[in-house]
Amino acid sequence: MMIRKQVTRLPAILVSLLLAVSLTACGEGEVVSSVLGSTNPWVDSDIIGSVPEGADIRVQDDFAAAVNGPWKQEMGDTYYDTFQEVTDAILVRKKTIAEDESIPGVTAERLRDYYDLASDWEKRNKDGAEPLRPYIEDIASIGSMEEMYDFFADPERNPLYLAPVFTESSSIMRMETNRDRYAALLTAPELSMAEYGDNEYYFHMQTGSALEKYEMVRNEAVYLLSELGYSEEEAKKLVRMCMTWEKKVAAADNSAAITSIEEITFAREDLLPLAKGFPLDRILRGWGFEDTEYFLMNPLYAESLEKLCRDSELENIKAFLIVNYCRHCALYLDRDTLDKMEAFSEPRLTVPEDYGESKEQKEDALMFDYYIGASPMVGAMNRIYAENFFDESQVAELNSLTQDVIDGFREIFMEEEWLSEEGKKRCIEKLDALTVHIAYQDFDSVDYGELEFLPEEEGGNFLEAYFAAKRFEMDHVVWLAQQTYDPTYWDPLNQEFSTTITNAFYMPMTNGIYIFAGVCEAPLYAPELSYEEKLAGLFAIVGHEITHGFDKTGAQYDRDGMNESWLPMEDQIAFTDRSEDVSRYYTLLSPYEGSGLYVGSNVNGEATADMGGLRAVLHLAEKVPDFDYDRFFRAYANVWKMNIPLEEEKFMFRADVHPLPFYRVNVGLQQFDEFYETYDVKEGDGMYLAPGERIKVW
Repeated sequence: MMIRKQVTRLPAILVSLLLAVSLTACGEGEVVSSVLGSTNPWVDSDIIGSVPEGADIRVQDDFAAAVNGPWKQEMGDTYYDTFQEVTDAILVRKKTIAEDESIPGVTAERLRDYYDLASDWEKRNKDGAEPLRPYIEDIASIGSMEEMYDFFADPERNPLYLAPVFTESSSIMRMETNRDRYAALLTAPELSMAEYGDNEYYFHMQTGSALEKYEMVRNEAVYLLSELGYSEEEAKKLVRMCMTWEKKVAAADNSAAITSIEEITFAREDLLPLAKGFPLDRILRGWGFEDTEYFLMNPLYAESLEKLCRDSELENIKAFLIVNYCRHCALYLDRDTLDKMEAFSEPRLTVPEDYGESKEQKEDALMFDYYIGASPMVGAMNRIYAENFFDESQVAELNSLTQDVIDGFREIFMEEEWLSEEGKKRCIEKLDALTVHIAYQDFDSVDYGELEFLPEEEGGNFLEAYFAAKRFEMDHVVWLAQQTYDPTYWDPLNQEFSTTITNAFYMPMTNGIYIFAGVCEAPLYAPELSYEEKLAGLFAIVGHEITHGFDKTGAQYDRDGMNESWLPMEDQIAFTDRSEDVSRYYTLLSPYEGSGLYVGSNVNGEATADMGGLRAVLHLAEKVPDFDYDRFFRAYANVWKMNIPLEEEKFMFRADVHPLPFYRVNVGLQQFDEFYETYDVKEGDGMYLAPGERIKVW
């Protein structure tokens, strides 16, 4: 992945700690901040205040600080970067789409209806928790496991599809044993104390972080259940019973024992008997999977379902459903509930993050990143965006330039001395099989005319609209599971691959490069930008992503996206030796006072891809008479400009697999002869690296 997490987040977390420094130009081109205390030749110019006004920094000494310093002065204490700039521009268009009644078609109409319900806080506040009440009362009335199975299988009663098994749009996967077919992945449900899919807290309930998470879940459930008439003690009891059952689910969900996809691949008739007395077939049919032939499921978990759902567990399962319906639905109710949930989610053991967003920015993030972007409505937004803000000429140029980068890699592979002849052949075979996806998803595979909910003027409410969207999504999941595998298919309902996100991806499982519409905005790309600016922006990103197809991870997935090693062993060893040079180089870097040294292996993959992307576009530049390298290099630095609080820089340094942005500029550029020639960089300059120490992998 080329781009790190975007600045806007909901809820906001880290405190913005501002830093004022003075800068001293030292001998032999070394630029050292007296406050930051870095012994590197460059200041950490990502940090707010790190490049004071009037600092005389030469491009030969610290290219990132020299080029981006004036912009940082304009930003002052504002937390911002290029990708937030692009995201903000995309957001303006999203808001236009959601509100513009002149845009025709049922997809646009459904999106506006949904947005109107989401943004009508007066009605949502008036309704309070009442839209949730009939669902909670229905769950509470269940009197037997047979009735519970009926509930699990009924999307009208159970629109969140909460059950001992779970699936969703991103869970439809290509089979390894039958490569032209999809299979539906069935997993354990997401548990209330899970962190990013990890159930570790259930096995260490007495740790501080687990207790903090438990308190958050309890507070959320107690608040909402009290709004529905439960006493505090009744609500706390339900949380305890919920945890009792969830611990058993976590223990049964032993995915660590699985070593291959083949072990969890089953034809329908082979999977159903594993569940024994648990009516898995009944539930799958209720959800619409009666004609789905293949499933992926941990057989050990399938065998545990009967025990998890024996009669003695009924009340605990009801508690699980009540608690999790409350938690999942809380953000779709009134403002007081939303504010309470955000307050409950703030960490007690760590410093809460604060990205410095305004109230309006937080509201926009809620509406467009969460209510729409993290819901089945994302496909409607994506379609209307692409149809209104792209045209054939843009797509044609994007395709042409992407193909130029691909052709450039073909030449690079053929010229690469460390690749064997067989390795060159296999690299080109994989390159030729690469699928290119630009802006437009397969929108015709989704018909929003089939999404039914009452609009605001007919008495609809937001929670019911969300439930309708969830049912709509499951119908799409069922349809997709029955299709023949198509590597060119780009699912409009896959929220992680939403085309309006400011990002780009290489996906090894499809051997595909995905250029999202949300990244096609200045300064990364716009039709009016110069060729140099386009190469330095979006197409260095494209080159970065293609490089991932040939790195350590890419070498494990063949031209068809199957998990099979394809590069000759001698070439894998040669690649590893060269990429370890990248790790060693980064291990010598210490960006700011007290940071310690980089763990170079953490950023190896992304740093290598950065250099691969630069190599690819510089290879194209060689063919252009009078190519303006100065404009190119400055545009590249501009892509990675950032103004960030020290505490967030610390977080990125510890946790991000991408190098810090100023390193992406300086370390990346100092590997290439063209940079030295453009700026007459000599030994003793801060950007100088001796030829024998340069670390290009490709």
